[in-house]
Amino acid sequence: MTDILQKERIEWVDSEARLAELCDQWSQLDHLAVDTEFIRTDTFYPILGLLQVSDGEQCWLVDPLAIEDMLPFAELLVDRRVVKIFHACSEDLEVLRHSMGVVPKPIIDTQVAAAFVGYGFSLGYAALVGDVLDIQLDKHETRSDWLQRPLTEAQCRYGAEDVYYLVEVYRRLLAQLQQRLPWVQSDMAELLTKAGSEGDNGEYYRRIKGAWQLNAQQLTLLQALAEWREDMAREQNRPRNRVVSDKQLLEVARRQPKDMAGLAACGVKHPGSQRRYGDAILLLVDDISTLDRQYWLKPLPQPLPREAGVWVKQLRAIQNELAEELQLAPEILARKADLEAIIASAYKGAAQLPEHWLGSWREELLAEKMLSALPQLSLS
Repeated sequence: MTDILQKERIEWVDSEARLAELCDQWSQLDHLAVDTEFIRTDTFYPILGLLQVSDGEQCWLVDPLAIEDMLPFAELLVDRRVVKIFHACSEDLEVLRHSMGVVPKPIIDTQVAAAFVGYGFSLGYAALVGDVLDIQLDKHETRSDWLQRPLTEAQCRYGAEDVYYLVEVYRRLLAQLQQRLPWVQSDMAELLTKAGSEGDNGEYYRRIKGAWQLNAQQLTLLQALAEWREDMAREQNRPRNRVVSDKQLLEVARRQPKDMAGLAACGVKHPGSQRRYGDAILLLVDDISTLDRQYWLKPLPQPLPREAGVWVKQLRAIQNELAEELQLAPEILARKADLEAIIASAYKGAAQLPEHWLGSWREELLAEKMLSALPQLSLS
């Protein structure tokens, strides 16, 4: 590749015929860099504004606002002969699934791959290009309006740079990964499984801060409220907090208001919100108040006690020691939530690994050391 991206290496693609021709060309490659630019300021779902593609020598900026038939590109995304290279791809996968109905496969995320060879965890694209290729990138267009047309020259260059260097970064990381490539591929498979679905509407309540403080009936109401809000947000394509915020849902579940004045006391006091959603919220409160207790949810587990911090540090020491030995980012071995899940299981009787570790390279590397480090703990 040429170190400096020249303007003549960037092609704007806004016709179905040209896209179909290019997709046929790209399908002959072993790998291809892909990126997206999108807007989701006022919507639940991201709006795709630009697709960027590169083979490491040329860049193509594909205009999804001008091209109605994106099927050739969607088919390329799931062509297993071509590895799609992304960087920090979780949002890219979401926008592609929503806009094209597919989740790309197979993929390699260079942010993840870099962590496996010691470049650090959650390294940004510009920082990774600097570390691997010694090229400094300007990232000033990050918050651009990608739905405007025409895009500025600066926007086009920024979009192209986001994929132009990605292929060479991938090639160099691949050479360093060697025997660790199956570990990366395993993590990619897990990522794609999660990206393949919008998630269960009925499970969002678990993510609401403070939900563990609710009793069984209150939690059952919170679950119903959160599921209703997910339906509303998706149906109306509005951000969750533009319907009702997490904090407001939690207060409604706690106080169980009977009228609009009660709703206002829970923070749902904007006339527009009460008009659109007040009756539905109050109806849910009434429904759950008469629900037989056999259908109530079990309260969520309490956070770990303060003294559990000692065991978090002990497991983290094991994690850091192994990471240093393997020369990879410690966070790629285990997240804090994983360590806390292991400790929480020890408080319940016997330490167990997180479910997503089972059968994986993490189980092979960490199971014996981490499980043997924990005694049977007690919450009393």
